[in-house]
Amino acid sequence: MAASAVIQPMIKVAALCGSLRKASYSRGLVNSAVQIANESIPGQQIEFIEIEPLPFINMDLEVNGTYPPVVEAFRQKILEADSILFASPEYNYSLSLH
Repeated sequence: MAASAVIQPMIKVAALCGSLRKASYSRGLVNSAVQIANESIPGQQIEFIEIEPLPFINMDLEVNGTYPPVVEAFRQKILEADSILFASPEYNYSLSLH
């Protein structure tokens, strides 16, 4: 009897980094998680989603229930994800110097 192919569902993870600095440790950890998971964990895909192009919170940008294209694209990525991975910078009880 021929073995039937087992279709494994894809788990989609959206990865967000709270640091905008390109060389931040948080960003490096997210990039490593994306690479390791996508290469080593069948059935799971992590996508890094940039927050840098998002505008500051401004309710005036929402018009009749619609958002600027960059915000709508971000919202769609989050809605499509099964899970979200957050990386938040830690500043040792002080403010960021960058």
